[in-house]
Amino acid sequence: MEQIQRYDDDAPVLAGADAPAAAPAQPQASYKRFTAWCAAVVGAGVLLVTGFVVVIDPYHLYRLVDSPRLNHVKPSPEQYREQIKLAQATAARPDLIMLGNSRVEVGLDPDSPQVSAHGHTAYNMGLSGTSLTVSERMYGQLRQSAAPAAMAVIGVEFLDFLVKPDEAPAAPAAAGPLPWQWRFDTLFSIKSLSDALRTVRLQKAADPETMTARGQTPLRNYNQFARQEGYHAIFQQKAGDNAKNLVRKPHNLFMAGTDRSESIDRLRTLLDTMARDRTEVHLVIYPYHAQLMAMFDEAGLQATMDDWRGMLVREADAVRARYPNARVNVWDFSGYGGMRCERIPGPRDTRTVTRWYWEAGHFKSTLGERMLQRVLGGETAFGFRLAADTLDANRQRIAAERAQCAGDYPQVFAGARDLVANARASMP
Repeated sequence: MEQIQRYDDDAPVLAGADAPAAAPAQPQASYKRFTAWCAAVVGAGVLLVTGFVVVIDPYHLYRLVDSPRLNHVKPSPEQYREQIKLAQATAARPDLIMLGNSRVEVGLDPDSPQVSAHGHTAYNMGLSGTSLTVSERMYGQLRQSAAPAAMAVIGVEFLDFLVKPDEAPAAPAAAGPLPWQWRFDTLFSIKSLSDALRTVRLQKAADPETMTARGQTPLRNYNQFARQEGYHAIFQQKAGDNAKNLVRKPHNLFMAGTDRSESIDRLRTLLDTMARDRTEVHLVIYPYHAQLMAMFDEAGLQATMDDWRGMLVREADAVRARYPNARVNVWDFSGYGGMRCERIPGPRDTRTVTRWYWEAGHFKSTLGERMLQRVLGGETAFGFRLAADTLDANRQRIAAERAQCAGDYPQVFAGARDLVANARASMP
């Protein structure tokens, strides 16, 4: 009888032809290979994304490649704007810095021939929607990593100095992102990859929304809006927003019983710091269009604006008294005359192009060029130097310009009256 072989745990191992088949390979080996493959794919993806972002460089942070067909035109960043501008300014090491809100960011060109002709290297640190609090903070941070600037052009915004008499001091600003956080996000994130891809597409755009390598945001994308809707629509939309803002503004410069406000405190600190650094300072009052100046008047703010001009002069005198070597100049580019009384194209006119203004609050680089020419010592009648003994003459100048503009262009004053009246009527 054939013997039946039993297989159990105690059976001897058989050799040769009678041995059973080999056991299957350990599953751990397959798992390790799969894990290594996944890690390699992920690593390659990370390297590919970061390499693409570094080469395209949508935020002007690395500057390895500059190709008109690939990445010369950069998009205007939508996040970490303060940190990006500080990093760019630190790398550029300018001896002329421009500080202020969107009016500076849009209208003053750091690549202006006026700047280079006077041997300066400039950077535009203006940031839209910000006040002197941000300007003072940015300058303080720049000084930690770069030499103090030889010259500073600081745009001062009248509306930022208006406070309620009983207004409490502003709360301390929230802490910004840590350096590694914003650096990581601008290098490896969905947003940085999206902006890198957008950079490539912008090279073919006729009027891209962009920020230059030296910090200017020149609003070239408004050219497209103007071709489609006309400058009248741009002016009116902004004017409606301005009117609603103006009728809600207080008419005071100081908190009750003091000569202080947040903006004045920041201005004093900034001027003191620059005086110690021996930085030549030019405070510039913006060249608001006649439409906006007329709206200030209709909102009852012109007298307060005149007091504000005097306050700026006193602050400049005070810093010169504290620091005898301080060089502080106050320039008034506001008023109604000449370029500031530029006619607004009519409704449905999509062909007329304004020369000096995008809309009443934002001037073009063509006008900014005249401002820089004046500040840097060029021969031009545009701009009035303010001092304690010239304030009366400045008031007379503005009154004469207003009368001239009202005679030449009465429609702008009638429109301002209607805008402010409608804004008041719509208030709760």
